[in-house]
Amino acid sequence: MAWPMSSSPSRIRLPSWSARPATVKKRLESTECQEERFRETQAFVALVRQQWGQQGVHNLEAVELGLRHALLQDGRALLEQLVQSVADGLTEAHARKGEKCHPDRPRGVETIFGPIELKRDYFYSPKDKQGRCPLDEALGLIDGTSPGLVRLASRAATREGFEAASDDLKELAGIQIDGRQIQRLVAHSGPMIATQLKLTGTDVELKPMPICYVEADGTGIPMVAEELEGRKGKQHDGTSKTREVKLGSVFSQTKTDEEGQPMRDYQSTSYVGTLESVETFAPLLRDEAVAGHR
Repeated sequence: MAWPMSSSPSRIRLPSWSARPATVKKRLESTECQEERFRETQAFVALVRQQWGQQGVHNLEAVELGLRHALLQDGRALLEQLVQSVADGLTEAHARKGEKCHPDRPRGVETIFGPIELKRDYFYSPKDKQGRCPLDEALGLIDGTSPGLVRLASRAATREGFEAASDDLKELAGIQIDGRQIQRLVAHSGPMIATQLKLTGTDVELKPMPICYVEADGTGIPMVAEELEGRKGKQHDGTSKTREVKLGSVFSQTKTDEEGQPMRDYQSTSYVGTLESVETFAPLLRDEAVAGHR
């Protein structure tokens, strides 16, 4: 049984709680409003009951997947409604000195429930020639994506790569996000996370490792002419067609196999790679070994 996917959720926009009397709240809690909130889910359940009543009970997988999709659709509408109600409460009073408010600027946001559409205030400072959206900052959006989706996408990408992560998220969680978008999110959020870790450190208590292995190697890779300008090489005219990329790995070993041979600890390997000189690469590899396996 197939459940049709609607192109976008019905838009439900609430007024600001602080700007309307209590009677509005009561009206929003009416039976009709409650039913509208779960319109997709109730419609799907009704369809399943009708088909099961007419044709008998069939394999549950189609129902599971269809019900998950319906719940995500309703969750997307509820999330959009919730965030928009907060956005409506942010007034021009939040503007800083010298800023001009441009209200109701549209913004599409990718979430774990799917895309939602918001309208929020945009503040621009002619003096500094910079703009900001307080709501985007408060929600922690990264390149128009919710932090929850960024975390799931980044975690999936660490295992199999960007395209495989896209497939896994669609299959396991019903989340549709392109592999190229996951790559952009990782590139955008990675430096931010690295900076934060340098400032605060990790919450994981590292235990000393009795044996730590450090390996390194390098090989030449072809590069475009712009990247090779001024570099000496092995060609007859002294130029180069390649640059050396260096890769180092660090891992621990605490166990041996049945024959007494050392075994690499599962998921203990970390890597460092760079195109920089060996004088730069060596300290990076040493720091990785000290930080991850002390």
